[in-house]
Amino acid sequence: MGRNAKPIDLHLVGGNKSRKTKKEIEQRKKGEEQVSFKSDNVVVPDWLSDRGKEIFKQLLDEFKYTQLLANVDTHLLGFFCDAMDDYINISKLIRQKGYLDGEGNANQLLTKKKHVFDQAMKVASQFGLSPSDRAKIAMNIVTKEVEQDDGGSFSGRI
Repeated sequence: MGRNAKPIDLHLVGGNKSRKTKKEIEQRKKGEEQVSFKSDNVVVPDWLSDRGKEIFKQLLDEFKYTQLLANVDTHLLGFFCDAMDDYINISKLIRQKGYLDGEGNANQLLTKKKHVFDQAMKVASQFGLSPSDRAKIAMNIVTKEVEQDDGGSFSGRI
């Protein structure tokens, strides 16, 4: 099974290990531009709980300074907010009922909590909600800026 495709700029940051030609790189850039989406109408999904809606609105406030969120991302971000709400609810239940059940075994909610956490982290990484994911996105942005200012002839060596 192949790897997930990376944006061409991120691929180039890694050193163009697959030796793509300039023509292939330009074709990929044009293709990526064609699949960009609008970001003028990102709204809170109505199926979220009240806490999920609060989390969504908080993230919208944070994303308004970036160009990362598009209209089509609404439900994916909603899944993250729903998972975070579930995580908070499960954490409260564990605190109420304890880490062990009546027989001395681990509370089954601990397994559910881990599962919900893993779900939330998978979606969070797609939006750059962790420091390492933001670093990857920043590398992509820096690469675009470097390409625009190539330093003139001979890459600024003369």
